[in-house]
Amino acid sequence: MILEFYAEGRRKIHFTFPDGTEMAEEYDLKSSELIVRKWKNKAPLGVKGSQWEYEVGEQLLPRNLDSEGMLESAANPIFVRKDTALSFQWRIRNLPYPIETYNVTADPENRTITVRTSNKKYYKKITVPDMDRAQLPLEQSALSVAHANNTLIITYKKPKEILQMEKEIQEEFKKLKASKDGDVDCTPS
Repeated sequence: MILEFYAEGRRKIHFTFPDGTEMAEEYDLKSSELIVRKWKNKAPLGVKGSQWEYEVGEQLLPRNLDSEGMLESAANPIFVRKDTALSFQWRIRNLPYPIETYNVTADPENRTITVRTSNKKYYKKITVPDMDRAQLPLEQSALSVAHANNTLIITYKKPKEILQMEKEIQEEFKKLKASKDGDVDCTPS
């Protein structure tokens, strides 16, 4: 089932797959740029609903609110994926080290991008679900890194196969017609 609606200058599309998994995407109305993609797996019976997992974009509410007044430190690195039309992009805020400190590599065998610092203060493996779904290999030559305002910006140029797939998806979205209550007519034309 697909639901489509518009709010806050965004086109919001909610998918429910036959296995109960849900995916929600939000696109900018002007540029058609993907702002948020989040997934929720079906919770087992008797268990409170599972949480949304953000693949692109970020949750705007405070995270890790364990008890009243307890929040994670604002100085901790914050990892967010923010795609552009031509590239996948990850931003890691609160990383104050100079650009020479970072070593960012693509690992085609493990299908991850690894970020490490020479001072051993930060280490992260990044998966690229879009590349996994399309079964495309990661290439070091498509990777670039920048650093500004305590933010490490990792950019991976989208392969032509991904760009074509995204173009086809946008064409399909244009065919959807939202009704007054947000339901979309999913019948093939």
